[in-house]
Amino acid sequence: MKRFVILLLFLSTTLCLFAQPDKVYRSLKDVRHPDSVYVLRLHFKRLRHIPPQVFTYRNLRVLDLSRNFIDSIPPQIATLTQLEELNLHRNRIRTVPAEVGRLSQLRKLNLSRNPILDLPDALSSLSQLEELVIWCTGIVSFPPSFVVLDQTLRLIDMRVCPMTYDDQQAVEALLPTPRKRWDYVCNCE
Repeated sequence: MKRFVILLLFLSTTLCLFAQPDKVYRSLKDVRHPDSVYVLRLHFKRLRHIPPQVFTYRNLRVLDLSRNFIDSIPPQIATLTQLEELNLHRNRIRTVPAEVGRLSQLRKLNLSRNPILDLPDALSSLSQLEELVIWCTGIVSFPPSFVVLDQTLRLIDMRVCPMTYDDQQAVEALLPTPRKRWDYVCNCE
């Protein structure tokens, strides 16, 4: 009987820690164990910064911080090594730190509707990146090092970016393979 109770306790503890990789957390208050958080959606929370406890969620795969008032991405973002999707849409972010380039599992990055003017060279090390969404930013070009992303990128969304025809041609030359979404511009003089 004693062995049965011990086995039951062990199994219940294991299930609590690892049984819900698809559970979506929408509040930090709901988190009981940091290793059990795989999907965290904190959109529309009026956040001014990324809560520090987020960086303790080592198994985090999806982080949605869209539609807040976040103005910077701290270097601690690099601790989220399992992150596959990062959504920072519609915040107040002006610069993207090089540490984002250390998110080696990142497949989707959404930085749209932020006052960002350029991206760091370090993002060229995102060897799994498939989607880069930067519409309605001030980004009109990429660093030359981004040529390596042509192998993995499937989509670049640059709609409502203040691009000229020449800017679009430069992006096309640098990254010919991914599908591009952008506004058509006039080659007017």
